[in-house]
Amino acid sequence: MNRPALEAFYSPVPPLESVAVRSVHLDRRGPTLILRFDLPEFPHTPLPEWTAAGCDTFQCQLRFLAVADVVMRGWSPPVTADIVIEEQEDRRIRVGLRGAGAELAFTSSDSLTVGHMSAYRRSGDGTDAGKQHFVGRTDRFRWSTVPDVWEKTFYERV
Repeated sequence: MNRPALEAFYSPVPPLESVAVRSVHLDRRGPTLILRFDLPEFPHTPLPEWTAAGCDTFQCQLRFLAVADVVMRGWSPPVTADIVIEEQEDRRIRVGLRGAGAELAFTSSDSLTVGHMSAYRRSGDGTDAGKQHFVGRTDRFRWSTVPDVWEKTFYERV
């Protein structure tokens, strides 16, 4: 729904190959599924503050609505995987992720939302635990790092 939000930083938006999937949030209300992941490339047009802070990784969440047919095996984040999205009938999509020893597949509405976009400098151990430079004004006000998993306003809303 808000692809231009990503296009402000990427030309073109990179394929979702070898993304570091940081979290998967399932919510039975809706039902929705939200993936939080690092894109495989740093933005082509980063914000000046990101360059000044030495950021090298871009992260976002992708929300899927009306989720069904969920299959998840061998999941232990972070998982590096390709995200494959295939169009189906009736404005539905089939989504698949496969990584080393992990699999996630489901169907959803074709209406996707990107949110909680941020840049950060990846730590030596590959985690995203350090300072996050969020794009959204509310996110910048509320968060300086990725919040704990029980923060519903971050993990249940995009």
